[in-house]
Amino acid sequence: MADVRGRLFAAALAMVVSAAAPLAAQDWKGMGRFEGRVLDPSGQPVVGASVKLFLPERGGGTTLKTDKKGKWALGGVAAGKWSVDIQAEGFVPSKGTFTLPSEDARPAPLVITLEKAQAAAPAADPALLAAVEKGDAAYKAGKYPEARAEYEKVLALRPDLGPTLHELIARCYSQEGNYAKAVEHLQPVLDARPDDANVRVLMAQEALRGGLLDKGLDLLKGLDEKAITNPEIFFNVAAILRNQPDASTDAAKVGMITGYLTKAIALDPKYVDAYMQRGFTYLGAGKAAEAKADFQKVIELAPGTPDAATAQKALASLK
Repeated sequence: MADVRGRLFAAALAMVVSAAAPLAAQDWKGMGRFEGRVLDPSGQPVVGASVKLFLPERGGGTTLKTDKKGKWALGGVAAGKWSVDIQAEGFVPSKGTFTLPSEDARPAPLVITLEKAQAAAPAADPALLAAVEKGDAAYKAGKYPEARAEYEKVLALRPDLGPTLHELIARCYSQEGNYAKAVEHLQPVLDARPDDANVRVLMAQEALRGGLLDKGLDLLKGLDEKAITNPEIFFNVAAILRNQPDASTDAAKVGMITGYLTKAIALDPKYVDAYMQRGFTYLGAGKAAEAKADFQKVIELAPGTPDAATAQKALASLK
């Protein structure tokens, strides 16, 4: 079943935001930047993974390797919908997309968890493989209802692959903006892997995106935060909370946002983006002293960078 499982996980794509309009120039260089991290199923970094990044609308891209923390970053690039293909020895390859909406945007890091490769197995049912291939093709084409229908066919044929298929179906619903259904399909995944912090966080993020604030916060309360070693988990939660209504004026929400960013910083004291976002959160809440401290930390950690320039402007607005 390794062949089928590999094909299934190839379709487990990262969340994307709205794509930028295509440009005529065939040059993928620009002023943008985005980054990510590759983890194994236990949340540990995958070192030396190959990350192939390609911007079809500009006809170019490059290939990177993850560092000792499983991280990679790509700067000097144009905005658009990038394909992200990840391979590492001993793991099922992952193929997905990531959209950089504009060259000055700083989206949350793309965190991908690779599935361990399985031992070779007998050839799968042709009907099963056909449904997987159709589902993958439909997903890549942005035809999410069609993709779901194919994955549901596979689920009917192989209920033992339920957790994997429910996650794929959930990601389809997420792309369609139906976050409540995404949460519904992530529940059996969490039931199968109750100690998997990544699944719990993914489910919480979908709930928060869908306005299910109580559900999302309840899921986050169930996290064993001591087991979390990836600061991006806390950063991503804070980023979603910052998009909630009254995020800068509701004292409770400000407290939650800054709290999760503080947890991210505790895991990585040099996490520039976390300081930056915490600074802007404090700024919006009228906490000038706290905002100044964070912006000054950005300048200290990243001198001469666009982040430092942004922090300088924010500091100037406080004078």
